[in-house]
Amino acid sequence: MVGDFGKFINEKRKGRGQGGSDVLLRDLAAAMGGMSVSYLSDIIKGRRNPPEKKLLDIMAEVLKLDDDEREEMYNLAGQERDEVAPDLPEYIMDESIPHVRTALRTAKKAGLGDEFWNAVNTGAKRGKIDWEKTVNASKSENVQSGALGEVIKKAEAKGLGDAFWKKILEEMDGDNTDGE
Repeated sequence: MVGDFGKFINEKRKGRGQGGSDVLLRDLAAAMGGMSVSYLSDIIKGRRNPPEKKLLDIMAEVLKLDDDEREEMYNLAGQERDEVAPDLPEYIMDESIPHVRTALRTAKKAGLGDEFWNAVNTGAKRGKIDWEKTVNASKSENVQSGALGEVIKKAEAKGLGDAFWKKILEEMDGDNTDGE
């Protein structure tokens, strides 16, 4: 998916500048702390990796991205860098919610894919998880799916802490929630 991030940014530049004009690369580069226009152009053309989260946040502000667009930008940046979306590591590594990491590892070991995480995500949106549906969600080979990122983002946005992840672990792995 090399270049998808750049295509996304290039598309979002259209009509989002002053008076409905396009956001110019030089204006975007200037807002990003004086990054060179050629360097930014290389990112947009897929010749360089997307920048770090701090600069992505600046891009999002200049391009006036809404929450969904910002999440898509983070997902594309992570995919091109072959990393977790850059808005997730801080939450995943939060010491106050260690069961997040254990839940992710347990799901990975169990081969749980997008259908499982979609069921968790759907339940998190409603504020109630249908554990039977979630646990029985069919397995998929794609554990690094978009639904996983959505679950983490929704859990973080709703302030769901360690108890949420512990419950997921209990449902995935019986009563074994002691970690690795």
